Amino acid sequence: MSQKIMEGLTQAGLTKTETKVYLVLLELGESLAGKIADNANLYRKNVYDALNNLHKKGLVSFVIKSNRKHWQAIDPRRISSIMNEKLELVRSIIPGLSEKFKTKIKTREVIYFEGLRGMKSFYDDMYKEGKNIYIIGATGKAYTALKYFIHSWIRKMNKIRTNIYVLWNSDSINRGNFIRELKSNNRVLPRNFSTPTQIFIYGNKSAILMWSEEPLCVLIKSKEITNGFKKYSNFMWGLSEDIHY
Repeated sequence: MSQKIMEGLTQAGLTKTETKVYLVLLELGESLAGKIADNANLYRKNVYDALNNLHKKGLVSFVIKSNRKHWQAIDPRRISSIMNEKLELVRSIIPGLSEKFKTKIKTREVIYFEGLRGMKSFYDDMYKEGKNIYIIGATGKAYTALKYFIHSWIRKMNKIRTNIYVLWNSDSINRGNFIRELKSNNRVLPRNFSTPTQIFIYGNKSAILMWSEEPLCVLIKSKEITNGFKKYSNFMWGLSEDIHY
């Protein structure tokens, strides 16, 4: 492992154990915690603790297969979004990490994002995908919960050629602010169709997001499921009321 990369990650906020686990996971690709522990020469308990911390920071994800968690490193470019105080240092090590990521990346069917950092990772993924976005049941809570991040995200989205179609809950908040700032097509769902969960559709991905004390987003990568959600979105679009601000 490059000493520069290890030092850079620890100075950017990761512990030595988290750094070692993350770099080993980049080398291995999707792996069980036991395999990571063996390759990192660490106790399993320490590896589990490090993986859980990295997951909270939005740097790793997992897929459950046969009731066991298979861990996968998230694209290293995400680091620059969550460690602003070390931004220049992080940018200097991104190329090396990205190369490792590209050689080991696998198709992931389900990814879980938790907490505010996880939500930022999810919104970053929508931006990087660069595809049309369909949102069902928009609540407007991201405008308050993600604060400065969401304003930056809106500015970036407005610069790319992406069509955004938003179906708002009738009891949503911050709706006017979103509509005025984000280039998008907007309608309001009938009152009896309002829901606390949001559905996001983009590319071949679908996501179900719940804003709560600890926000949770489940991202599904499946062309078939995404096509089904798109049909549902188109149907609900026809039942909804057009709005302008």
